[in-house]
Amino acid sequence: MTTRHPIFDYAARMFQIFGIMFRQLTRLGLRRFRHQPLDGHLLLREGFEKAGGSFIKFGQILSLQIDTLPRIYCDALLGLLDNVPTANADQILRIFEAEFGSGPDKLFLSFDYTAIASASIGQVHRATLHDGTQVAVKVQRPGVRYDFQRDVVLMNGMVHVIMFLGIKTLFFMRDAVRETGAWTQDELDYRREAANCNLLANNAETSTTERIPTIYWNLTTSRVLTLEFLQGPSVATYLKYMDNGDQTAISTLRAAGFKPEVFSRNVISNFLSDTFRFGVFHADLHPANLLILDNNTVGYVDFGIVATLTPEARRKQIELTLAYATGSGDAIYAEFLNICTPTPDADLDGMRRKIVQMCKTWYEEPAPGGQARFRVSVTWAMMDLLSVAREYGVLVDREMIKYIRSTILVDGLIQRLAPGFDIAESLRKLVEDYLFEEARKRVFSAAGGLSMLTDLAIWLKTGPSAMMRALDLVERRQLRLRSSVEFEQDKDEHLRARAMAAGVVWAFSILFIALSGGLPSWRTAPFFATITALFVTSWTVWMLLLLRRLNSR
Repeated sequence: MTTRHPIFDYAARMFQIFGIMFRQLTRLGLRRFRHQPLDGHLLLREGFEKAGGSFIKFGQILSLQIDTLPRIYCDALLGLLDNVPTANADQILRIFEAEFGSGPDKLFLSFDYTAIASASIGQVHRATLHDGTQVAVKVQRPGVRYDFQRDVVLMNGMVHVIMFLGIKTLFFMRDAVRETGAWTQDELDYRREAANCNLLANNAETSTTERIPTIYWNLTTSRVLTLEFLQGPSVATYLKYMDNGDQTAISTLRAAGFKPEVFSRNVISNFLSDTFRFGVFHADLHPANLLILDNNTVGYVDFGIVATLTPEARRKQIELTLAYATGSGDAIYAEFLNICTPTPDADLDGMRRKIVQMCKTWYEEPAPGGQARFRVSVTWAMMDLLSVAREYGVLVDREMIKYIRSTILVDGLIQRLAPGFDIAESLRKLVEDYLFEEARKRVFSAAGGLSMLTDLAIWLKTGPSAMMRALDLVERRQLRLRSSVEFEQDKDEHLRARAMAAGVVWAFSILFIALSGGLPSWRTAPFFATITALFVTSWTVWMLLLLRRLNSR
């Protein structure tokens, strides 16, 4: 913690940030003057890395603004690296003594003071509990809370200046800064990250394809997080093997049972299951945060960014995913609009025409087997939709952005991990399986059974008697059907449609009874046998009366 007056520290940090901005803008201007490639996205990323600290996280949050920033900038900011030096052993010891009253040597059987991973807020150490369990211990850097809170204050000040000057091209920073402030409050308290991890672990309790580490709450505070150590290489490590052509390491993983296609399918399945079943999902699916475990199980680490979707938002995303499967531009436009908010100047007709036109470039023609199939990636299609939204004055709902960004991360990851894997088809099948499972649960749930019994009771009370009265009136020619003069010429057509519909229902009923082994037994199930016989008999009589009436015309 600094000992000088905060105003001097704030001023020094502000001048440092402005100095970095000035140097990066000067380099951009010189490149433009010399007719060199501007590479603005690389200069922006470099500027954030030089600023360090909370600006690294601010840049990562900006990388999620795929609805307002060009894709190339989002991708550059997504790979931000923090070069903050690790805390030394004395600093680690003081943090443990402040949090637990004793050092790590007493709390753990063994503790490695050399960090195995480091980031802007904290660093990770490997340790062993007294019962021999291997754990990962995340320790927050000294003074990081003050530094981050100071930077958030400066960011808010910059946003106020932007809004006062009316620089509309930078208005998107307001939401990003607000989100950074909210994130700071959450991320700086490791107990919140532990709660996120615990929630995802509970949701994945019965899953065989995902593994969330166990939290050790007795060794967890706001500045120290202790969780189970998952043994396995990260996806980032595997991708390095591929990039470096390390066939020995790749063969070792494959011999242990690793199958990229199966692992990729598990990543998608876990993501959609967490999203649609529970409305809570890991929203930071970088290769370094995914571990390759035994049996192609996906291990997850770093739960600082966990997103939620309301039931309404989940339904909208499901409908949009199914709209992709139709290949219809109008259907995609209608469902995409459901997750957006039009501005007063929005051109919805122009947006619809543009989406219909773009869809022609997304799908293979002719459709193989009559089934719409993407010839571009899911990322390509989603980025096209986001670009159209910007162009025609439509704002994508904020809660949807993290889901879309996570989908793009999954798509990019799988394209590298298992080239040729059809993520669009997998998404469609998983969503359909989810809907089928939800429907099955509802039908066979207590509420579904009660609803069916209620409907049956109502039919038993009014259905048969009402049908018999109607048949009696028809037979005695006392039933009068109201029709207007202009439709009088279509009376036969209407009656023919009714007779055809009755015949279809009757045929399906007979077919169902035949496939089921005949009528229920009068001895073992007299109630259902009576209902079935009554239904088939009354429906047969009604159909025959309709046919006789039609033939008599």
